[in-house]
Amino acid sequence: MSAPTNRWKLGAFVLGAALLAVAVGSLLVERSMRAVTVSYVSFFDEAVTGLALGSPVTFRGVKIGNVSAIDVAPDRRHVEVSYTLGVEVLARLGLARSGDGKATRIVVPPDLRVQLASTGLAGTKFLQIDFFANAPPPPVLPFPVPDHTIPTTPSTMKNLEDSVVRAVDQLPELLQRLGLVVAGVNRAVDEVNARGLPEKAVASLERLDRLLGGLQAKVDELPVARLSRDATATLQKVDRVLERLDGEGGLLASLQRTSDQVGDLADPRLGPSLEQTARDLREAAVAVRQLAEALQRDPDMLLKGKAGVRR
Repeated sequence: MSAPTNRWKLGAFVLGAALLAVAVGSLLVERSMRAVTVSYVSFFDEAVTGLALGSPVTFRGVKIGNVSAIDVAPDRRHVEVSYTLGVEVLARLGLARSGDGKATRIVVPPDLRVQLASTGLAGTKFLQIDFFANAPPPPVLPFPVPDHTIPTTPSTMKNLEDSVVRAVDQLPELLQRLGLVVAGVNRAVDEVNARGLPEKAVASLERLDRLLGGLQAKVDELPVARLSRDATATLQKVDRVLERLDGEGGLLASLQRTSDQVGDLADPRLGPSLEQTARDLREAAVAVRQLAEALQRDPDMLLKGKAGVRR
């Protein structure tokens, strides 16, 4: 009795699974039939090898549609790729501008482009819609373009290929310019060698070295000690003269008193002039005294020059 019961349970399970599969399939078909899509087209100026019907169309990584047709454009140069985009996902991403259902239009800003992309270097090809900064204006195609058209931009591989082709095309010109530069350098080197500039430079350096050696010998021969003694004696004499000029009984004091007396007796304008003259003489005497003291501290200052300011 257990065997018939198990067969009945197995049959019921299979029947239930079949009914569930039919229900899920019907639901999916109904949902796909209810999905509203809009068709757009783009024209590529490059090979679309690897792109197939049903390839995904993404917007910044989010799938929004599938490729529906691939054909050659009327000019026999561009490739016309048609694709369907889901209205619901367009509205959710904020790309839908106006219309309802199949009349929905995409907002196409000036920098919105369609690019052929791939998952890896040799992976599955798909279309990606994105914003490309500093995108050049779309080219004017030599045939009528439908209203539902999104401009394209070259793929990464296309840009790389174009760069390599431009570099190879410019290679002969670069080699020619390099040859001219090398020839110019060779001529300059030959001219330098012909004029004997290296030998002249060596001779000039040797003469300069001998001149510096002679100057050093002359400096060593200077009687520094005797000059220092003579400078010290002269400074002592200057100091005595300054003592006579300065001080209470000196010439400057007498001149000051005379200026005061003359100012009292003579023209009132003459007194200030004599007083200013006396003041200038006193300042000059002070400056000379400071110079004498500096020379006493460093008698060789006249030979060595003024030392830097100490901080």
